Amino acid sequence: MSETAPAIVVERPRQAVVKDIAITPPGDDAVVIRTTHSAISTGTEMKVWSGLSGSLGGELWYPLVPGYEGVGRVERVGRAVAGPLAAFKKGDRVMINEVRRYPDHCAAWGGQCALAVKDPRTAPAPFDPPALIPDAVSDEEAVLAYLAAVAEKGVRKAAPQAGETVLVIGLGLIGLSWVQLARLAGARVIALDIHPERLALGARFAHEVIDPRGGDAVAQLERLTGGRRADLVVECSGNPAVVADLPGYLRDGGWDGIDDGGRIHLQADYPAPLVITPYQRWFTKNLRLSMTCAIRPGGKEAILGLLAARKFDLRTILESPLMRRVRLADAPAAYGQIEAARGSILKTLIDWG
Repeated sequence: MSETAPAIVVERPRQAVVKDIAITPPGDDAVVIRTTHSAISTGTEMKVWSGLSGSLGGELWYPLVPGYEGVGRVERVGRAVAGPLAAFKKGDRVMINEVRRYPDHCAAWGGQCALAVKDPRTAPAPFDPPALIPDAVSDEEAVLAYLAAVAEKGVRKAAPQAGETVLVIGLGLIGLSWVQLARLAGARVIALDIHPERLALGARFAHEVIDPRGGDAVAQLERLTGGRRADLVVECSGNPAVVADLPGYLRDGGWDGIDDGGRIHLQADYPAPLVITPYQRWFTKNLRLSMTCAIRPGGKEAILGLLAARKFDLRTILESPLMRRVRLADAPAAYGQIEAARGSILKTLIDWG
């Protein structure tokens, strides 16, 4: 098997190319997967492409292979494969996601490569193994399922309850997934976004939406909730400037010894320090603040199961005019197009065929 493969490489900030690179030589303990489709993350991956992510604590350097949203078919299973990788056989259709090691390039999650070598060194995290895609789930749905799994981890931690009001801010794929998963938990979900196209898509899933262009967003929330505001505020926009105002959306409480107050969950990746001042606004809310990073073991399988059962909808998103589809050769230019689009591109899918 070849030990090189085409990949998307960010050679320096704002300069992406497609070229052959060295991959980790697959040993007997490796599963090798050929990529068929991937996507460009408009959050984390764009921050890596633009240089906004900085050095990530010294773990990021150029040239790098970005990406973590990908699917493909198993091409080879080593004779000594063990653990979770032993569940796969040649021909299986799987979610690939992170590949964390390349001989000559930084793996900025490393998923944008034609061949994915999965072994205990290139995929060491407990959520790194591939996930088998059910027959009822399309490749494109499975590509989007990774960010849905990011939301699924957040939902498990923030734990929206039946009858609660949840405000989701930022309707990228994580926010749209949060809306659906919170509704499945029985919550009343209100969605907010500054981009009209995303807000229109969010209206397909949320009970109500808030458009800041129509006036003060907190006042709109109060009108929708009879002055109570939200039990849980979920920040999915990734905009650090949004965070300081989050307590204003949260209900009062936590004074009677029974009610524990409202909750704020930070679900995004932020490229700059977060400001929670004036602190008194946060302190007197008696709020609980939580956050989650990446996905959990089993999260991909949970989302794939919901998709197969048609309890979770990515088809509506895939049919949206906010989606873009490109061939691999055109992928480098897509990064600049996403940046210039200012929110009107939700996701760019890449065909590796």
